[in-house]
Amino acid sequence: MEHKYVVVEKRGKVGFLILNRPEVGNLLNQEFFTEISQTLEELDADHEVRLIVVKGAGNNFCLGADVARIVTLDKVGCRNFFLGLNQTWKAFHQIDKVTIAMVHGYATAGGTLLTLSCDLAIASEDAKFGVTSVNVGLLCMVGTGVMLPRIVGAKKALELGLTGDIISAKEAERLGIVNKVVPGEKLEEATMELAQKILRKNPVAIIMGKRNFYTCADMEYDKAMEYSSEVFGILAATEEAKEGMRAFLEKREPRWK
Repeated sequence: MEHKYVVVEKRGKVGFLILNRPEVGNLLNQEFFTEISQTLEELDADHEVRLIVVKGAGNNFCLGADVARIVTLDKVGCRNFFLGLNQTWKAFHQIDKVTIAMVHGYATAGGTLLTLSCDLAIASEDAKFGVTSVNVGLLCMVGTGVMLPRIVGAKKALELGLTGDIISAKEAERLGIVNKVVPGEKLEEATMELAQKILRKNPVAIIMGKRNFYTCADMEYDKAMEYSSEVFGILAATEEAKEGMRAFLEKREPRWK
């Protein structure tokens, strides 16, 4: 596909999805977030790519949705805008490949939600986060009501959503919004180090594990345990899993297909 707002780069088995609207802080409009979803699907289908890193061009990761666009929309337009944005959040969990957010600068409103949508996140020390929609007369219901409570807890999610406070990268790490914070000059190195750790694992196990993780997230406890046991049994019977177990027993590196 032709890319207008997204740049795609490949480095070995890692695909980079680069948000490329730097002149406005990578603000999300309908065309932009639709392109993100389509690019995720494109990279998911690319057999040369096993992991996807999402980063922002320019000084910021993403400042959220484009308010200048939203304010011009009628009721139907507003509804379609946010339903479309929701499809982008879902796309991150629907693809098989692991995604890592590589965050620098501001990642506010939709930028925070993009970070949460990625499976993992590494942030530079200068990164700032916040569900800030309340500051422009809205309230980030997807973040405050759905995504954030599952990570930071109900009261903290409501506090962040109702105040629109900006938090530091270190606070985001403490709350579980990001996995690790590093100096800015080490951001790409730390991201690639994490990527390489994952790439050394059984690719079939990674795919099945990610699917199982998100499928079970909304299940009742007993059903999730039963479902996971079924999936584990299927995984253990695959040739790739057997290669991993044989390699462990023979004290050698596994040879993944």
